[in-house]
Amino acid sequence: MTDGLYKKIIGEASQLPYLKTFIPMLTGEPFCDQQIIERLKYARTNLPNVLIELYTNGSLLSFDIIRQLKGITNFYLSISLNGLDPATREKVMGLNDWNHVVRMAHYAGQIKLTNRVTMVAYPEIPGNEIINFHTKGGMVIQYQSWAGQQYHYERKRWTSCIRALSHMTIRYNGDANLCCFDPFGKVSFGNVNDRTLEEIWNSRTRQEYISAHAVGQGNRLPLCQACTEG
Repeated sequence: MTDGLYKKIIGEASQLPYLKTFIPMLTGEPFCDQQIIERLKYARTNLPNVLIELYTNGSLLSFDIIRQLKGITNFYLSISLNGLDPATREKVMGLNDWNHVVRMAHYAGQIKLTNRVTMVAYPEIPGNEIINFHTKGGMVIQYQSWAGQQYHYERKRWTSCIRALSHMTIRYNGDANLCCFDPFGKVSFGNVNDRTLEEIWNSRTRQEYISAHAVGQGNRLPLCQACTEG
């Protein structure tokens, strides 16, 4: 995302009266962006009362990065470890850095950087490891269909999803898409290069999703009908 677009989003977001949380990423690894610390600081300056959340696989964390994150007030870091041992992390993520990520998570705790360590309950992970991960204080996250893009799923019951009701998701090019489970923008509500956040939120298509989920009928909408969330 260009700096100009990022600053436009932040500027308009600062005028929204009920904004609670800002997540400066959609999917992928935020620390691949060499400007991420500066972008976080810019967001904090312009959104002083909003919680900032960041999700990382932990591979690129360092002691210095963690100390810089600690200096950002009202900040929350989520670290995807995905295993109680190196073999599990490598199996599900292809990453051979379990010990490094655990060391970084421990350091974050030592300096009291608000954080959590998570595991997705992948089918290939034994149930007892998932239970033990939770017992040891980790957060276990449901293995999702990613709106039917991870595996086939057809929702037959009602759905009322918090993402559809209260989240706005914006891709790198400015497209406002359905949610984080729609990273390729199959459902788009407009582009913030051309329209304001408020205009996109109040658009007919966006309000259709809100109205349907508000009465538990989100499952009749494109992508939501194939999603395990909500």
